[in-house]
Amino acid sequence: MRKQVFITEEERTKCQKVADAFAELYEDEDVLVMDAGNYGFLKLQYFKIPFGFEDAITFADSKSLFNDLWTEWLNTQLIHLSRGTPMEDMDYSDILKCMPKEKQKELLDKRTYFAEKTGIEGISERSDLRVQDDRLMEVKKYGGRDWKHFDWLQVRDKICNLEEIQRHEEKAIKEWDIGITLDGVKEYFQWLYDMRPERYLRVVFYMALIQAEVTREEVRMWEKCSEELRKTINDLL
Repeated sequence: MRKQVFITEEERTKCQKVADAFAELYEDEDVLVMDAGNYGFLKLQYFKIPFGFEDAITFADSKSLFNDLWTEWLNTQLIHLSRGTPMEDMDYSDILKCMPKEKQKELLDKRTYFAEKTGIEGISERSDLRVQDDRLMEVKKYGGRDWKHFDWLQVRDKICNLEEIQRHEEKAIKEWDIGITLDGVKEYFQWLYDMRPERYLRVVFYMALIQAEVTREEVRMWEKCSEELRKTINDLL
């Protein structure tokens, strides 16, 4: 049986040029783009041990790959620039509008810079507004937050600080400002259920282990033996 081919040789060559052009993105972010042979090019993101990458998207044409990586690069810059400012919870388009005109031009001109690095004529022929549409629709649907890039480490640090304060003051803190409300947590779980079902199941499973008073050390042990755990669960069902 002949193996199906999902990408032409011409597009394979162009995709490799696009992937090479965005090399700086892979150095700063948890992103990897690789040639997957007959299947096209894979964009892998959010690596977690022992499960591997949480996101895997396949591209069979260079323009789609370019637009996705360009959007990823631009959104990453906006996240970094807005962190710790009143813009932090804004949509990407609103963050960009709040930037000085010179900074807006500097960011948007990078699209041309990356396009020229590929050496492919017409690779960037798509409006910046359309590039943002899919991501913006997702953000608006789930409470106006970009859950894909939400900084959970910041939440953890705030919880740790409040717990430390409570230990020293030896009294209960009436209001805990941890950077997210209960409604926000519910919106996150809805996003997780819709967009990352495998991750959602893992989180729910970990929560069940914690409620069953399984220790962190035991949870880590099960993580390392995930295949054995899967077989055990299958035997029970």
